[in-house]
Amino acid sequence: MPFNCFLDTFITQPEEVVDKELSKLKPLNYNKFMWWRTHSQPGVPLGKRAPLKDRILNGDFDFSCYYWQAQSAAIQARKKLDLDKDDYQSQYEKVTVDVARYRRLLADFDKEENTRIEALLDAFTISFKIGREELLDRLCNWSHDLLSFYESLDEFGTPTTVEIRKRGRPKKLKV
Repeated sequence: MPFNCFLDTFITQPEEVVDKELSKLKPLNYNKFMWWRTHSQPGVPLGKRAPLKDRILNGDFDFSCYYWQAQSAAIQARKKLDLDKDDYQSQYEKVTVDVARYRRLLADFDKEENTRIEALLDAFTISFKIGREELLDRLCNWSHDLLSFYESLDEFGTPTTVEIRKRGRPKKLKV
C-alpha cells in the first residue's frame, strides 16, 4: 500500500502526453555510466557565440527532455505494482530501480533547466543590452513563445552579435 500514494504523486501527466513527447526525442543506446537516461534532445546545441535567433530556432532554450523521461519512469513503476497481491517487500523490489531512475532524472532536469535559464538570460542581456530585472519582468508577463518574444524586443534596437575573438598571441605593433 505505501507505494500507491507515493507513485501517484509522481505522475503529473497522462501517459499519452508523455509518449507523444518522448516520440519527439532521440532514443539512446544503453550506457552503463548513465543508465537512467533513455532519450536525448534531437539536435546538438549551438555555441554561445551563435546568433540568438539561431539558438532559439535550434531549440537550445526549449524545455528539458529529462522531465518527460522521469514521468515515463514513474508510469512504468506504477504499471509494475499489483497492490492486491504484493506485500511491501515485493513492491519495494519491483519499483526500486524505477524510483532511483526517476530521482536521478529529476536531478538532471533541475540542473539542466537552471543552466538553460541562465544561458537564456545571459544571451538576451548581451544581445539586446537590457537589464536582467527588466528582462525577467517582460519574460514573466509574455504569453507567447520565445521566438515572438525575441521579435518583440525591437525597441531595444537590433540585436548585437557577439564578437568572435581570435585565439593566440596578438600581432606585434610596429613602432
